[in-house]
Amino acid sequence: MENLLKVILLAVIQGVTEFLPVSSSGHLVLSKHFLELDVSSGASLEIVLHAGTLISILVFYRKHLAGVISGIFKGDKASIRFVLLVLLGCIPAIIVGFTLKDQLEEAFAHPIYVSCALIVTGLFLIASHFPKAGKKPVGWVSGLVIGIAQAFAMMPGISRSGSTIGMSKFLGIEPKLAAEYSFLMSAPLLAGVSLLYIVDLYKEGNTSGNGVIELVVGFLVSAVVGYFSIKWLVSLLQRGRFWRFGIYCLCLGSLALTLFLAK
Repeated sequence: MENLLKVILLAVIQGVTEFLPVSSSGHLVLSKHFLELDVSSGASLEIVLHAGTLISILVFYRKHLAGVISGIFKGDKASIRFVLLVLLGCIPAIIVGFTLKDQLEEAFAHPIYVSCALIVTGLFLIASHFPKAGKKPVGWVSGLVIGIAQAFAMMPGISRSGSTIGMSKFLGIEPKLAAEYSFLMSAPLLAGVSLLYIVDLYKEGNTSGNGVIELVVGFLVSAVVGYFSIKWLVSLLQRGRFWRFGIYCLCLGSLALTLFLAK
């Protein structure tokens, strides 16, 4: 039962922080440092948790995805263009992930850097409140710029959804479309991360110590929590309250940095 509760807790954290602009990686680093919390869970659990959040994206945007897939088979230019834009947005993150892998992993060992990154995230989210809501679609240039913002979010403490949606607001993209592009752009990356964990699982076996029941529960919880996290964030974005997460990140980063400097 204790192990099942741990899996449920990790699944809830995954479902919430994967989509809300608070930086799941930043919370992970600070939790390990201040709470001495070891949240390593093994490749098999990582697979199901990432798969769960991936499913939440696919379910939430199922109608749009069905229309895009149908359009591709019909040769619809708008559908093909949308897929290409999503893939374009993934390219910067893929390049950074492969070329700076060691440096990014090293950043996880420096909570002071992470605290500063959380402050940057907070300031960026607050600043994103000031541009007027736009009605522009995602274009080739804006899609690449948003992709570059996503690449910066590979630094722990920089929120992925905060970077991409915030940058979309600065570019004058319609809020609902900004969220849609941001989350669907994360789907190939989540699939890629899951694939890497599958490779690790093949090499190392099930290192999480969890049985089938725990893994199934973890998958379902992360998927359900992820779905409602997306729904809540889209609602806040449309009501102009997205920036409030910036206050949280700014306060958390400042508090953590103060504690580090006070030592």
